[in-house]
Amino acid sequence: MGACGSKPPESSPQRGGGKAQGGAAAGRAAPAKPKEPTIERPTRKLVTGVKFRDVYKIGKTLGTGGFAVVKLATNKQTGEEYAVKIMNLPDVSHQPANDNENTREDIFKEIDILVGMEHENVLNLKEYYEEGGKVYLITEVLYGGELLDAVLERGSYSEADARLCFVQLLKGITYLHSKGVVHRDLKLENLLLANQKDMTRIKIADFGLAKKAAETAMDTICGTPQYVAPEVIQGTPGLMYGKGVDLWSAGVVLFILLGGYPPFFDESEPALFNQIRKGSFTFDDPVWDTITADAKNLISSLLSVDASKRLTAEQALNHPWIQGTLHEPAQLNRTRDNMRKHLRSRWKAAVQTIVAQNRLANISKLVAAGQAQPRSLVSNSEDIRRMTEAAKRLEETEGRASISEERRQS
Repeated sequence: MGACGSKPPESSPQRGGGKAQGGAAAGRAAPAKPKEPTIERPTRKLVTGVKFRDVYKIGKTLGTGGFAVVKLATNKQTGEEYAVKIMNLPDVSHQPANDNENTREDIFKEIDILVGMEHENVLNLKEYYEEGGKVYLITEVLYGGELLDAVLERGSYSEADARLCFVQLLKGITYLHSKGVVHRDLKLENLLLANQKDMTRIKIADFGLAKKAAETAMDTICGTPQYVAPEVIQGTPGLMYGKGVDLWSAGVVLFILLGGYPPFFDESEPALFNQIRKGSFTFDDPVWDTITADAKNLISSLLSVDASKRLTAEQALNHPWIQGTLHEPAQLNRTRDNMRKHLRSRWKAAVQTIVAQNRLANISKLVAAGQAQPRSLVSNSEDIRRMTEAAKRLEETEGRASISEERRQS
């Protein structure tokens, strides 16, 4: 998941760099926002009167994070399998000692959002338990893993397949925004499949940074560096942003689905953010030669630095590339080659990426302490483990692809 922190002063060397193209249109100067209401424990879908372990049998670990673990859970009565996200619930007076801890309110905010979600392209929360100083979130289990892995595993992959995936993402975003929810951390890693062989069932997951917000009511630096919108990292005091940040991230996702590599990339964080603020990307790679003009137009319309000109999710769903007919859609073999390289580079750059995320998360603390220069932080060992596993999956995928190619030639 990404990270959050308060907006820094304009002079901050890590978040400065002048105004993005479009000036104030990239965000909107606004008066100080009112204090957010305290989120109490949501009662909807809260199970009481019975203990979690009396209902569910805990199985293997599906994933871990800085402050949570996800395990397989089987309902003892029905035999149905679910995923359970287990989080420690701090005492009321407890303040997080580091960025790997959540406050009670952070946890309740995430639950408050999840309990109101009912959509085929959004991870579904069945129920939750609170007991023994822990919270147990019971969700549907998604066996298909990450979308990127599924694309690499497929026997074939075309522009039409990419469109099918992207339509589902847009439908999910449209639903979230209709509920007043901004995800703020959309990326390929948070797009999961119910079944790896069925790319028609994509689910948006990980609502740890999501927020219920008005059209322009947020000023927190949030997200994952390569996917973050320019108005989020602008660094201008009082500059607010809104739902459009999710559409920028969607534009990055679509660029990768069609090109196989991210539109903005640099191992130097300041250089990366400078690219994003300027909207500096091109379609110069040969992979784009076979991609339709409408697809590239949609990407450009989503990656508009001027947030007021960026398409909404509903507008994107009505774009010609989405609504039109793809005649003999191109096979994206070169795109998948790029994806394999991107996955490997993502693993190699794990430390730099996590440091960048940690910087985003710690800006508020640095500003409060009067420090202008964010310090580098120790990388999260769990994230590095995930990257290592991703690299192993990549090697296995490449091995299977080589065997398949040899068989075709024999």
